Amino acid sequence: MVREMQPSDLEEVLMISEECFNSDAWSRQAFEKEFNLDYSYRFVLEEEGEIIGYAVVWQIYDEATIMSIAIKKDRWGKGYGKRLMEFLIEYFKGKVSRLVLDVRRSNIRAIRLYQSLGFKIISERRGYYSDGEDAFQMTLELEEKSGDKGKAFGVINTGG
Repeated sequence: MVREMQPSDLEEVLMISEECFNSDAWSRQAFEKEFNLDYSYRFVLEEEGEIIGYAVVWQIYDEATIMSIAIKKDRWGKGYGKRLMEFLIEYFKGKVSRLVLDVRRSNIRAIRLYQSLGFKIISERRGYYSDGEDAFQMTLELEEKSGDKGKAFGVINTGG
């Protein structure tokens, strides 16, 4: 099940981020800041009460950028990343015209997943990561969004 991330989820989310990203992991402060940004959408993938993945997406105008996404390493290769990505694609259809993300050039598993979902590599960012590794920028074109063409930000607040 994918649901909105809550501040109470941060301990588990931080552990996943640190496990997957090492020196590029987000800090607690970075995640906490996301709860105060009107354009930040935060989700967790949960199974039987355990958080096994998360995604942070910024929606600005007609583009949604996946800022951070990760699945617990012991769950890799079991379809959870695909499930979370499919959720994001469906969630943002009709809200934006494209999804954008950056991925390490060496992360072949993720690149293949994104390509299987229709993402295309549009550029390379040299030295993008803190260790100097390059990133590929990938995009998925979605259908023309309906209504609210002038709306600047998407808000996901449920009072929490």
